[in-house]
Amino acid sequence: MKNDTSILLSISMLISGKEDMLKSLESLLYFKNAISTEVILVDTGCSPEQRALAEKYADKIVDFTWCNDFAAARNAGLKEAKGLWFMYLDDDEWFENPQEIISFFQTGEYKEYHCASYVVRNYRDRQGKMYDDSYPSRMVELMPGTVFVGKIHEYLEPFRLPKKTFSDFVHHYGYAYRDEEHRKQHTKRNVEPLLEMIKEQPGDPRWSCQLAQEYFGDEEYEMTIKVSKEGIEDWKRHAKEKITYAPSHVGALYAYILISLEMEKKYEEEKIWVEKALKETPYLEAEVMAPTRAFYYLVAARLYSYLKDYEKTREYFERYMDYLEKYGGNRNLVEAGSAAVVEGVFQEQLLYGTILMCTEAAIRLEDHALAERAFFRLDWMNDPRLLRQNQWEKGMVEGCCSVPYHPLWVKILQTLVSRKEGMKEMQVVFLEAEIELKQQGELEKLFRLNRLVAELDFEHSYILAKKIVWTEKDPSISTLAERREKAEELLGKLFEKYPEDIFDIRPEVWDAAGRMEISCEPYLLRTDYNCFRRALEAWCRQAPPDVIRQWDERIGKWKTQRNMRYDLFTVKCMEGYLHHFEEVCPDLQQMEPMLWRYADAVLDLYEPFYREFVFEEAPEILPEEAQLALRLKKVQWHREQRDDLKALEAVRKCLGVCPALGDVMDAYARMYRDQVQNQSHSTDEEQVELRYLIAVLKKKAKQQIEKGEYQTAREILLQIRQCAPDDEEVKELLGKLQ
Repeated sequence: MKNDTSILLSISMLISGKEDMLKSLESLLYFKNAISTEVILVDTGCSPEQRALAEKYADKIVDFTWCNDFAAARNAGLKEAKGLWFMYLDDDEWFENPQEIISFFQTGEYKEYHCASYVVRNYRDRQGKMYDDSYPSRMVELMPGTVFVGKIHEYLEPFRLPKKTFSDFVHHYGYAYRDEEHRKQHTKRNVEPLLEMIKEQPGDPRWSCQLAQEYFGDEEYEMTIKVSKEGIEDWKRHAKEKITYAPSHVGALYAYILISLEMEKKYEEEKIWVEKALKETPYLEAEVMAPTRAFYYLVAARLYSYLKDYEKTREYFERYMDYLEKYGGNRNLVEAGSAAVVEGVFQEQLLYGTILMCTEAAIRLEDHALAERAFFRLDWMNDPRLLRQNQWEKGMVEGCCSVPYHPLWVKILQTLVSRKEGMKEMQVVFLEAEIELKQQGELEKLFRLNRLVAELDFEHSYILAKKIVWTEKDPSISTLAERREKAEELLGKLFEKYPEDIFDIRPEVWDAAGRMEISCEPYLLRTDYNCFRRALEAWCRQAPPDVIRQWDERIGKWKTQRNMRYDLFTVKCMEGYLHHFEEVCPDLQQMEPMLWRYADAVLDLYEPFYREFVFEEAPEILPEEAQLALRLKKVQWHREQRDDLKALEAVRKCLGVCPALGDVMDAYARMYRDQVQNQSHSTDEEQVELRYLIAVLKKKAKQQIEKGEYQTAREILLQIRQCAPDDEEVKELLGKLQ
């Protein structure tokens, strides 16, 4: 190999026609347009069309017959490289504006280093929301003897220091599998060559580590544990006394066992392996192994968090946080001292989850310094991944309620609710905690929860409600008059700003107001009518009957004067009951009186606001429920007249008039139709029976006539005439007896 000093960088890429190949090729133009660059493409299976496309970007294309050996394919491209430096990547990776790398060559800085690494951003979904970063060393100064090693997960040797690290990155969607089958195929493709490497190089933990990584990525945790244990035994048997291997790969094998046992919830076995890892991993005290040791502390902290052993959680979590703060920003150390899963020890995916889990332990132990140190390590305001963490947020809330009050707990909860959409999420957490504490009779913890929420500085109806409840108990307020004044101020704000939430406010708020002898009527009557109506309409569709009854009684106690809001409330309460007709009025005899009362209430509501002629001559301009009420009144009138045919026609005209009660009216129509049909069926049966009876009596009357018993025959015929006055034969027989 002889370098061409006019070429600063040789870039080699394996191409097989992947869907992102064009993006990969186009991203190489960043280098071609800025520095002296040659592009060498190794064709491992492109179609003619893909090959033609690739030729537009390549300085040279090498044909390679695929033989399940990535190192062999890479070496085919490396053999053709003539640049001072060499870089390699795949055709499903593309650069995002690599200005640092370009500047590295333009300024001559490359002369001070022998190797470099950039970031590979591995996405877990096609939307690019979930990812983790890896830092493979894919750039080297091209020296004699440089070669790729490994049939898969290949790497370059020799790899001389010093090394330059870049924050420039490539996008990689190779792990964003289309479906489960695609993922399994990927694992299956990689497993066979890794097994071959383990056989060819016994005792080298690198290949066992890579095999464990494949199974772990496929969520096959039992297999991950199995191959990791086998890899450790293989290393102990063949290479334990050697120092030419990278001890970080041994550490990664222990790490895979630990994290897989966590996934399998085998916590007791994991406790044993934590101790084994800390005892058996080689060179663990060396600084280069700091990421591995930190990983052990991380999984141990998580383990004891699951086990609710808060002292042990704190012990290992503090150690992890010490390592995070000391080494978390040292990328060179992380790259040199970690392998596979350990590489993410300080990255957000593991860091965030661990902090969420362990902050609860710090709170429960009242370790204010650790709780603040951990919790505020995270970027709660700007990272959307910190939403929808209900399990751990709930743990933190429960922790805050389990220990004496401290301003830090308010600060933590304030941060959680202040995120974008944070209050929406935290309201669910607060309510769940509140319900559980009530069920468990934990009144002291419930008291603390109410206080913490009441001290939050956030505009929301739930928090305002808690402030009202807390006002009644707040020890800092000394007199009832002061409590009432404060509560009235909060109630006014609640009705003014959140009229749409009034019916979702928990009963404890109204009970507290009642005990403080505060009338809610003035606030209710000042609410925006349209907002109040919208709230009622939404509430009445979903509120169960017992809640409707509670509110009916509550409003009844507030009411001291006539107001259209009360009339509207009455109407919507009745609608609410009707929505639960299967429970409240399951048959016609119960439903009809409720419908008639509903119609009267609706007309009482609207009659003051419309002239009489509208109801008679232009009902179509009335609100839907008023139109329905008018039609229900017609149904009622026909029902009272016992005119089923006209009543049925009137019911039909009610259907579809008011969609809000569509299901109710459909049910009523079915009930009424079924009753009419049943009555008709019963009448038909009675007529058949009557005709039979008449025939029998006629026969008996004729027999009496033949016997000369005329008086008896006459009495029978007169009896028949009462049931069948139009029967001609009866008339004829009676005429003969005159």
